[in-house]
Amino acid sequence: MVGRLVVHTWPVVDEELVSARRPRDVVDAAGAWIGDALAADGFGWLRAVRSVQRQAGGLVQQIVLQPSSHNRADRLIKISTHVSVRDPGLRQWRLAHAGRVVPSSDGDVVCGHPLGYASGRVNGHLYGDAQDGDVELTEPSQRRAQLTRFVRMVREAVLPWFVEASEPSSIVTSRAGDYSLPFTVMEWLASRDRVDLVCDYAERYLACNPGIEQRFRSGSSAAVGGQPIPPINDLAVVAGWSSTMLTTNLGSAA
Repeated sequence: MVGRLVVHTWPVVDEELVSARRPRDVVDAAGAWIGDALAADGFGWLRAVRSVQRQAGGLVQQIVLQPSSHNRADRLIKISTHVSVRDPGLRQWRLAHAGRVVPSSDGDVVCGHPLGYASGRVNGHLYGDAQDGDVELTEPSQRRAQLTRFVRMVREAVLPWFVEASEPSSIVTSRAGDYSLPFTVMEWLASRDRVDLVCDYAERYLACNPGIEQRFRSGSSAAVGGQPIPPINDLAVVAGWSSTMLTTNLGSAA
């Protein structure tokens, strides 16, 4: 991973958060503030990739801060947030099974989506909205309060999301599994020798997305016929192809 985790002291972080004016400085100060607030949970701020992250069970759990393209000093400073789980070992597994995974075959992403989708349980809902992960940082005097609310949401909703997303047995029925690209989840399950869960996940994917059965079967038929990956712009077709490729004689070909 590029860069290093940084932990600050609270007075310095608070001062930087309030005094920062340029959007990129505000975002960096916000990341440092969140990292310090979540330090007891094992997180730190990785400035190079604008990620608040930790390692857990050999996986990397990330909260990535994404500045708005409309940010302007003294006018608008806003960030959206994205959660993901990465498995460093998944990259090598994908390279070793390049003919059976969806290109590009060298990534380590297990799952990921806008943080707001993981926030629903704070309000008693199964899912949240993507915008629920946005943080408004324009007014310096309100930044600490905004980030305090954000960190509370992370502790109540996102930390449980990471737990669900980091175990093969629970990701299959999790918010992470429902909102992530299906083939990334399937490939991770297969890499963990849980081909049985690839089948379970495919069944849930079909149940959660009514009306895609024919397209899913089309992708599956392509895999059975030994055809290469279909165009990736139709996730249902790709999911069908991936599911079949990963559950049919996985060990016989790379």
